[in-house]
Amino acid sequence: MSHYDKNLDKNKANFVPLTPLSFLERAKDIYPNYEALVYEDRKYTWSEIYKRCTKFASALEKIGICKGDTVSFLAFNTPEIFEAHYSVPMTGGVLNTINIRLDAKTIAYILDHSDAKVLVVDRQLHVEVKKALSTIKRKIIVIDINDKFADQSKLQKIGDLEYEEFLNTGDENYIWKMPEDEWQAISLSYTSGTTGNPKGVILSHLNLLSDSKSISEWFHFNTKTRTLCILPLYHNNGQITTLLAPLYQGGSTVIVQGKVSLLSFWDLVNRFDVTWTSVMASILSILLSISKERKDQTLKAILCGGQILTRTIQKQFEDRFEVPIFEGYGLTETTSFSCINCFPAEKRRIGSIGKVLSANEMSILDKNSKDVGENNVGEICIRGYNVTIGYLGLKEKNENSFRDGWFHSGDFGWKDSDGFFYFQGRKDFLIIKGGENIYPAEIENILYSHPDIEECAVIGIPHKLLGEDVCSFIKIKNESNLSENE
Repeated sequence: MSHYDKNLDKNKANFVPLTPLSFLERAKDIYPNYEALVYEDRKYTWSEIYKRCTKFASALEKIGICKGDTVSFLAFNTPEIFEAHYSVPMTGGVLNTINIRLDAKTIAYILDHSDAKVLVVDRQLHVEVKKALSTIKRKIIVIDINDKFADQSKLQKIGDLEYEEFLNTGDENYIWKMPEDEWQAISLSYTSGTTGNPKGVILSHLNLLSDSKSISEWFHFNTKTRTLCILPLYHNNGQITTLLAPLYQGGSTVIVQGKVSLLSFWDLVNRFDVTWTSVMASILSILLSISKERKDQTLKAILCGGQILTRTIQKQFEDRFEVPIFEGYGLTETTSFSCINCFPAEKRRIGSIGKVLSANEMSILDKNSKDVGENNVGEICIRGYNVTIGYLGLKEKNENSFRDGWFHSGDFGWKDSDGFFYFQGRKDFLIIKGGENIYPAEIENILYSHPDIEECAVIGIPHKLLGEDVCSFIKIKNESNLSENE
């Protein structure tokens, strides 16, 4: 029994097991020669992607990966991390994608807490990864991704295995493992925690399947849908909205190179006939700040979430680029989105985060878990097929967050008489900078480690492009000469 199984509630669902892997298998059978993935000068059909995924899964099984084992990926948006979302679950394993911006201490914590057996890492991240691995006593098998688009002179070898060499030890005819039920764990996503350590959010096959299916149906995706994946695939927003959702209908995905400039956004949309994308509000602000104009005739809609979208930015963007923006709301704990403004554009209610998706229910509750009624502010609470199994190893947090049959988000909002929801504010002191969740305690813990700092406090302050920025107040010891730069 794995350390994920103890969180499973076998009574939650009673269906024939389904999985996002079924989407991939169906696409391979029905659309074998359709383009599934475009990355720089590389293009892959669904048939080719399927073979690569089965080969990698087979190779993982040969080194002992099985049901419940954690395989971690620390990489930019590349074909390898795209494939990981299918290949790792094929073994019954659990995929843990790690934020590439984390420091060595946090990376080490995640690898230890998740009991990762394998780490697949982009060589561009060798500095922090080597530091992290040096603090872990147990053996982790490390596999290198050597992206040919990176500056090779700055890369160092990290692991003992190369991704492509390792993949070629597998069998493309490998028969993947069907989950025992839909609530079997498929991924583990770490999100910032108020104590300073991130929380591991366990997501199931049904979580991913239901949310991606709901988004795909919401925006009427089809085989001609081509999404631009500009958000990182270590976040489930990128994974669900621009990878699994189009896959549900046999559409395709264009992955943007990890460090590509947003100056290329409209060129990519035009070059690859992109029909749809998902972004943070800060990306819209950046696109407005540069002089490039839209050239395409294909982009139909943009989904926006993860940050507060101001009416000014929305209006300026839609007036200039003539692309409707659909605001939504969701969390890692709800797999991605749980409500989205109505599609098509004329059905929207501007200023709202939309109506509930088919995968879940939403309600505005008071502190006693009672519905506050229409037009009254309360806590946004969600339940349904896209709500996480729970937090890994956090019993008290699970009991508090998943009480009375609802997931309590910690966010405030209200609902009008037509069923449209509105975001009011955050219950805690979470800072969202450029779509990244940052809790003050994370920064304060690092600041307090400096011997010359006596007291500190961290808050979020408004930022034109990023939504919020981090501001630190520091009291240094009397005898210290600590400078602002230091």
